[in-house]
Amino acid sequence: MRKPLFFRRFDYDRRLLPNLYLASLEEGVKDIDHAEQRSGWTIGYPGWGLIYHLLLAHLRPDTDNILLETGTNLGCTTIILAQALIDSGYAGQVHTIEIDEETVEKARDIVSRANVGAQVVFHRGDSKEVLVHLAPAVGPIRAAFLDGSHEFNDVMTEFERIEPHLDAGAIVIFDNTYQIAEEGEDPRVHGALPAIVERWGGSFINLEFVSWYTPGLAIWQREPFTLTQG
Repeated sequence: MRKPLFFRRFDYDRRLLPNLYLASLEEGVKDIDHAEQRSGWTIGYPGWGLIYHLLLAHLRPDTDNILLETGTNLGCTTIILAQALIDSGYAGQVHTIEIDEETVEKARDIVSRANVGAQVVFHRGDSKEVLVHLAPAVGPIRAAFLDGSHEFNDVMTEFERIEPHLDAGAIVIFDNTYQIAEEGEDPRVHGALPAIVERWGGSFINLEFVSWYTPGLAIWQREPFTLTQG
């Protein structure tokens, strides 16, 4: 593996965060080790703001907006997804999947303290298995944040599970897109992105200086222009 990098920032005004409880978790945090203790393995700022405003510009006013997340961890990005849904004023729900039972309980508490719990449904288990039943049950999915396992086969399987159940114009967000793998190692998220385009089409925009270990956040969309004019 290449040397770890991160572009999670701490020199910013906490009032820029859309949720007060999330801002309180960041208060006084000055380095990545302290951040991990407070908010876990999350994308942090400016990634939180990026996803929040992206969703505000993408959620549909005319139907339920189903948001899907894999890799809940402590629930901080889950808060961002739910807060965007609340602030949009549109209908919808966040479904988030976490494999570790203890981590799920911690995330439930954090999400509840952030006052967004009513918008979130937690699912415990391996996302690849959970999505077999969950994706068709809740679809169409307006936006997904795939941030569970970052190994190539796992990323491809998660995408394969949700792809038939994506809303027209849906976006799928991937974390940790930097090419951290050396030659001969699992190509991870970085390798999965071109494989997804080759198999399913669509296109990506990649934002390099976001998140941490490994950085990078990519957004996939198959059909950029789906609204019909009356």
